[in-house]
Amino acid sequence: MRLLLMAAVFVVGFLQPVQAGLNATTAKAVGNRFQAGWVNGVVNVLILSAVLLVFSARSGNVLPNLAALRAVPWWAFFGGMIGASIVVIQLTAAPQLGAGMLVAIFVGGMAAGSLACDVWGFPGYSTIKIDGTRIAGLALVVCGVLLVARPWEK
Repeated sequence: MRLLLMAAVFVVGFLQPVQAGLNATTAKAVGNRFQAGWVNGVVNVLILSAVLLVFSARSGNVLPNLAALRAVPWWAFFGGMIGASIVVIQLTAAPQLGAGMLVAIFVGGMAAGSLACDVWGFPGYSTIKIDGTRIAGLALVVCGVLLVARPWEK
């Protein structure tokens, strides 16, 4: 199961720059990046609703009830805001930076943010000690970002 999850993560990681390009194409067609982000959000809601219906129909709990939603800490809803901001930033940046630079910088941010989540045990994560090997891995990611992004070139 772990290998299957790892493969799924790789596949969606592979598709991430494709999504950014598709969203940028939508922005060009509709004339506004925020409208394109909205289109992306509507498709997300439709797909997630279908998945929710299929996988929750057996239990009868298709949508969370109000009591369950009230139990969610207020700050947990920032997950949706972060998701929307990722879509808007990527569809804005993709045509200007190109897929390689976009993803390199994104991966650098993800690697740094991931280690921060592990060190401080941000909500949803357990605290994991960061050793020199993981710091060296982050340094290599930063080197990779610099080699792909080449900020010294115009």
